[in-house]
Amino acid sequence: MKTFTGKRNLDEIIAKAKETGWVVDTKEFDKGGDWIWFRDVTERLLQVMYNTFNGQFKVWNPSLDKPIATHLSTEFDDVKWYTELLDLFYI
Repeated sequence: MKTFTGKRNLDEIIAKAKETGWVVDTKEFDKGGDWIWFRDVTERLLQVMYNTFNGQFKVWNPSLDKPIATHLSTEFDDVKWYTELLDLFYI
């Protein structure tokens, strides 16, 4: 299991997410909220809700009603999309 020392700068996260194919939705954040959405419903089939305040996240498959993973999940440590998210959000 990888260990991280903190969360990345928000501008860095957004830029890196766009570079790697995520659609970034900051509408809620722009209105004063703490959450930003990262979506890739073409390749990864995932939607990620990231909390800009505390660095926590939840991951949904668009066809399901509840999250399939969070920042605390351990069963996805060797899964490519989960590792990508950890590297995207954390240092």
